[in-house]
Amino acid sequence: MAGRTEAGHWYDGPVYAAVVDRMLDGVRNYVAGHLPAGERVLDACCGTGALSRRLAEDGRTVVGVDLSARHIRYARSHAGSSSARFRVGDVAELTVPSAGPYDVATIVLALHEMPRELRGPVLDRLLAVARRVMVVDFVAPMPRNVAGLRNRATELAAGWEHFAAFRDWQAQLGLGALLERTGATVESDRTIDAGTLRVLTLAPRGA
Repeated sequence: MAGRTEAGHWYDGPVYAAVVDRMLDGVRNYVAGHLPAGERVLDACCGTGALSRRLAEDGRTVVGVDLSARHIRYARSHAGSSSARFRVGDVAELTVPSAGPYDVATIVLALHEMPRELRGPVLDRLLAVARRVMVVDFVAPMPRNVAGLRNRATELAAGWEHFAAFRDWQAQLGLGALLERTGATVESDRTIDAGTLRVLTLAPRGA
């Protein structure tokens, strides 16, 4: 997940890796299992780089981008033998690489963190630099089951500003409102994690 300034949030880096990353193993495996091996991948709002490293295991060329310098420092220091590369950057300002559009861009549990006015432009930018975009984010309204209560508690524990963004995401009906705005083609639409996470694969309009 991305902070909105290069300083990032207090929990970026080691704290995030120790607490949140451990809860997302299943999500990372799901994403990796639904992307072909060998693709060029942009991992937008890559956080600590855990998903980037997982995707690189299957022969993909992965670039992770996050606005939080703390996250990127952590990602680089824990890259090990992974071929994933990381850089600080604002995903709303990305350009198409010289090699052409990425095969796919992933953005996992990051859109809901952003101010409302940034969510649409970020998704538009990803659709401009990649042939497909896989989005994973919270279902809205959030189910009131065990997984839903866990998600609410996690968002609240991250701080009031974070929880306020989550509440706004819920009030704006999450990905549904963004889809209407972008007009992107929906290639697949699923829910996972006891119906609390929505997974969309999108293509640019007319692709």
